[in-house]
Amino acid sequence: MQQRQEAPQPQTKSHTAVPQPDLVSLIVPTRNEAQNIVPLLRRLAAALGETAVEVLFVDDSTDNTPQVIVQAAPEFAFPVRVIARPPERRNGLSGAVVEGFQAAHGTWLCVMDADLQHPPEVIPVLLARAQEAQADLVLGSRKADLFGPLGLSRRRAMTSQMLTLLARAWFPRLLKDVSDPLTGLFLVRRTAVDTAVLRPDGFKILLEILIRCPGLRVSEVHFDFAARHEGESKADFQEGMRFFRHLLRLRLTANQSFPRLVAVAVGSLLLDVAAFALLVQATALVWWVTAVLAAEFIILLRFFVTEQWVLGGGHAIPGWPSLRRFWLTNQLSLFGVRLPLLYLLFVLGRWAALPAVFVAVLVESVVRYALSEQWVFSRRGITMWQSGIYRYDIHGLLRIESQVRLPELAHFKSAEPLPHVDIEVRVDRHGTPSPQPGAITYSERLSRFGFGVAIMPGAAYAEVVVSPTLAASPYALYKSVLEPVVRWALAQRGYALVYGAAVARQGLATLVVPERDQGKTEAILQAVGGGAYAFMADDFVILAANGRVFSFPKPVTVTAGVRRTTAVSLRRRDRFKLWAQNLLYSRPGRAAGLHLSRRRWPAATLNLIWQRLWPPPKWAVEDLLTAVTHADQAQLHEVVLLREGIGGETAVSAAELAAFVCARQTAVQGFPPYEQLVAQLSQSAVEQTIIASALAHAAVKRSLAQGDWPAAQPSIGQTALSDFALVDKH
Repeated sequence: MQQRQEAPQPQTKSHTAVPQPDLVSLIVPTRNEAQNIVPLLRRLAAALGETAVEVLFVDDSTDNTPQVIVQAAPEFAFPVRVIARPPERRNGLSGAVVEGFQAAHGTWLCVMDADLQHPPEVIPVLLARAQEAQADLVLGSRKADLFGPLGLSRRRAMTSQMLTLLARAWFPRLLKDVSDPLTGLFLVRRTAVDTAVLRPDGFKILLEILIRCPGLRVSEVHFDFAARHEGESKADFQEGMRFFRHLLRLRLTANQSFPRLVAVAVGSLLLDVAAFALLVQATALVWWVTAVLAAEFIILLRFFVTEQWVLGGGHAIPGWPSLRRFWLTNQLSLFGVRLPLLYLLFVLGRWAALPAVFVAVLVESVVRYALSEQWVFSRRGITMWQSGIYRYDIHGLLRIESQVRLPELAHFKSAEPLPHVDIEVRVDRHGTPSPQPGAITYSERLSRFGFGVAIMPGAAYAEVVVSPTLAASPYALYKSVLEPVVRWALAQRGYALVYGAAVARQGLATLVVPERDQGKTEAILQAVGGGAYAFMADDFVILAANGRVFSFPKPVTVTAGVRRTTAVSLRRRDRFKLWAQNLLYSRPGRAAGLHLSRRRWPAATLNLIWQRLWPPPKWAVEDLLTAVTHADQAQLHEVVLLREGIGGETAVSAAELAAFVCARQTAVQGFPPYEQLVAQLSQSAVEQTIIASALAHAAVKRSLAQGDWPAAQPSIGQTALSDFALVDKH
């Protein structure tokens, strides 16, 4: 704990401070917040504990707020300072924050309001996330519904939502990875922000930072926006207009090529109209031929002018590939928007050539811009609507926070905030996730309409960013992406996610690993249905090197064998889904998918579409059987290998057992990019070491015929495993 210091007198000058390592500087802009100062400092003291922190108030008050700060400062162990700005230096909340940045001493700069709507308890979470994710900026994202942030009045919430919509419309790419660009609570690395480029105006400093300091690695923490403690909100119509002016100035100055881009757009619009009208008057060609000829000429002209004058020849992919994409995009808008509109206006409506083509080209330009920027078709892209944050705690070994509901992990769902997050799943609002340095990416080049993922792995924290289409298919998201990531993350922590089914009794577990994926689920369900054994897993289980088995109870896929075992009744529609899913995930189906992927076909995207049309018939084990009991963990007692082509029962050595299980681990496959992600995350050697060590603790090791399980079984506790019939139903 730092030694208590005397509170300094209010400062009237700012200066550029020398940063102190590991220090967090809390920048709190204030204006007439005297009643909130002491409650805020007390909650900060309780929340921050031993964190090295300083609190810097930048004050524009007309009441006694600076004096209250000075009087309260000696009560607290951390330094508390105040910069009382004279009227001539008061340039709004954003200006106060920038002045605080320049005067702060910390390597981390945290901005928050003084009205206690930003809970101080979130600050340690922001700092932990920044360190785990190696992020430059971590923002506190306000939970919201369709009408805007929760915790605000309905009028203010809708105003915030409209401003968010406007900001996204003007900066769709720069703001695509940020759910709440207008929040006032965020933590930023000091070295990541160049205060010299900031032009603060109004009260949305985060937007200024995101636009003028592009390339920041951004992460998020979601929090509940509280009601105002004391005082009044400073947001009003005048501040709203100031925000609009600020947004316009950002749009005109942040991108130096934007004015030229506007000039090209206006010029091409006028030339397009003139060329069409001239050809209509000068030739006897059919109107649509005239429109196409004029448009194709302007498209090529606009491309070369944009490439050479607007971008200065510095396009990321110059030449033919860029021209091809540009030309194809314009063909879609020409034939899909302009020509149908011209037909309605020029032919059916009998408009004159000039107004008809002007309206058609103008509408086409707006639609083309919206399509190319891809914010208009995404609910999350337009608004800050967050349908919910889903949290999953896997035995305290691995914690996942996701913007997508993950039904495969429903057993581990947590209603409480997680102490920390190991894997975060976010949805990219633009489409194809942007790769960060060191990221693993997979994209089928269909942007938001296809399969796209970027994985940023880290020792303590991993971030998974997915395309909207992938987010809409949670089963495919889990199997194709998250399962490899979970395998990797568990191996990082000394555990292995192992292919196999498991039951337990009296603290002892039996692990069943088949040579082919048939029979194990039915056998395990018979065991559990008999009441003698507790359910642990039917597909994967978690093993520790010391032989400890942790359950991993995913929903059970209702195959024909499971139906016969449990006598579950399915409707005709569900039986068709079952047939379609079994066809897709049969060996020939997976082989066909891999073949298409190797030939550059979008196999993963086709899988997503299939999953949307025919979701897999997955049921919780409690819905299949009555009176099911679960065992969270047990000690490994027995391992049963199910093999083809052998007769009866044979003993298995420890080495043979480990080789078999590791071979099945390697053979486990999903649709692309499952195999690619497993290879790139590259934890197979670690997994195999953990598996070999865990299996060495098994007292019983046996190999049985896949379809011929003998009646005599070794015992678990006082009851024999043969209390239930382990029969291969296939």
